Amino acid sequence: MGLPRTSADGVLFTTYNTLNLFAADDAAGRERYQQVVESILSVGPDILAVQEIRAETGPVAYARLRRLADDVGLRCGVPRAEGPGDQPALALGAHGYHCALLWREDIEPVPGSLRCHGAGYFWHSLASVTLDVGGVLLRHAAHHASPFGRRLRADQNEMLVALLAGAPTLVGADWNTECADRVRDERTGDLVPYEPDPYAKVEWFDQMIYQCEWEYDEQGRRQARADRGPGDVLWAGGLYDAAAALNAPWQATVGHHPDDGYGARGVSRRIDGIRVTRQVLGALRAYHVTGTELTRQASDHLPVTVEYVPAAAGPQ
Repeated sequence: MGLPRTSADGVLFTTYNTLNLFAADDAAGRERYQQVVESILSVGPDILAVQEIRAETGPVAYARLRRLADDVGLRCGVPRAEGPGDQPALALGAHGYHCALLWREDIEPVPGSLRCHGAGYFWHSLASVTLDVGGVLLRHAAHHASPFGRRLRADQNEMLVALLAGAPTLVGADWNTECADRVRDERTGDLVPYEPDPYAKVEWFDQMIYQCEWEYDEQGRRQARADRGPGDVLWAGGLYDAAAALNAPWQATVGHHPDDGYGARGVSRRIDGIRVTRQVLGALRAYHVTGTELTRQASDHLPVTVEYVPAAAGPQ
């Protein structure tokens, strides 16, 4: 099982919003948990960033992360810089939604490298760990951006850039916004947006205030377009979208699920993705969105994976 690799040295890093994981402890909730586990196993990531582990308290969240790690055959404990024991690689969010990182057995976390930022920094949270991947130290992070407040999202993306500056880094996230990265048009040579505007032909509905800019024409009709400002903060700040960097075929990551209000109105978006610092751009090899029947049932978000070669990453 697992996604194909371009080389034996390739490492698969996946980001996955698991849709209220552990929130329901009834038969339906347990069945969907198993679907999430099977979805992760079908992808076969070496390193996994997850969003929406649900829990009301820290101890419960940590226990649930360890259960998920056991069930998918990954690790999640980071040794303390001093003293015995380890810390789960989970950052608590202020609203009961938590982000975490997991990795395979032969990848070693650097002791004391876990950094967790939640309330006071982000609507949800950011967890980051430096991992020894085949003798190369690379920081990996899991993040979940604000679902509301376009200006807040842009400000918090600026904070994210500041917190992740310096070391070679890959961050998997539910960005809750459109990508602003640009790619070279082979015909004209111009730099053009990688991401199409998913709202270009959509009739206005109330939820668009969280995602769009708008103005009025001379007849007073509202005209809307995707707000790329929060995404532009990331691109301008040196966190590059791996899909755009590889110029991979565009594929939506949300819009398939019956509970998706945007999808119900015909809006297909790509708001899940992996961004990397400049040092990692040359290490990228492949990009995948896993849109199988199983993953479409398991969550309202699809798993997104990049393959990279650690030895090809640049130094700090």
